[in-house]
Amino acid sequence: MAIKDLLLHIDTTDRGVGVGDFALSLATEMGAHLTAAGVVLEIVPPASFMGEYPYDIMAEAIEQARQAAEQSYQRIAAAAPATVQTELVVIQAIAGQAREDFGRLARHFDLSIVGQGGEEGGGDDELMAEGALFASGKPVFIVPNIHKGPAKLGKAMVCWDGGINSARAIAGSIDLLKRAGKVEVVTIAGRNAPHDELPGFNITRHLIRHGISATLKKLPAAQDVGETLLSYAADSGADFMVMGAYGHSRLREFVLGGTTRTILNSMTIPVLMAH
Repeated sequence: MAIKDLLLHIDTTDRGVGVGDFALSLATEMGAHLTAAGVVLEIVPPASFMGEYPYDIMAEAIEQARQAAEQSYQRIAAAAPATVQTELVVIQAIAGQAREDFGRLARHFDLSIVGQGGEEGGGDDELMAEGALFASGKPVFIVPNIHKGPAKLGKAMVCWDGGINSARAIAGSIDLLKRAGKVEVVTIAGRNAPHDELPGFNITRHLIRHGISATLKKLPAAQDVGETLLSYAADSGADFMVMGAYGHSRLREFVLGGTTRTILNSMTIPVLMAH
């Protein structure tokens, strides 16, 4: 899939600078259009609220959020080269729905880019990755909070477990993998798998047929798959990872699988995920 239409979630905190730089450099590399989405939360008074509600204060807070999104976008737009078109959209959502609204918007793009966010249990603006993963049906590039500077695509680590989500992640990253100088398909052996079994061979061959310089690496069985993948990514010098995301959505609660949550909590390089 050619990547020509990118969606960025604007993070107006200090950590959003790195995500914006990553997104703009990726749009430049891919020759893609970049849409930046700012999220403005509306606060609805609870039914039990007594007294006069401070609507003027709430209106001022909403306006300040709009201005913050506009300022963040203007920084990105000012740095964009002439070859990259950008635009700003504003999502005005009720608290608790912003992630889903962003995910629905992301359905109209090839790829969305979001920051790692804050601690588990943070607000909607800090957990946009979950909304994009569960509600968009499209790949999501998640950028760690420690990231600085442009996107690096030189060496890719593709995590393969044979599952549907892994297949979707690879399909959505072909255009990126073609730009990588080296691609390593990494599998982790099952505890009861035959020693002569070679999982990952077929998908590695598939990538090679796309003109991608891919090799296969089999890691030994591990108790904590997420930590094993992160450790190997650091040891191998990978610039980004590609992997399937696992979990489910129960009403408005997003429940991530153990490996996926470990990666999101402890990631040190950008990770492209698909669910």
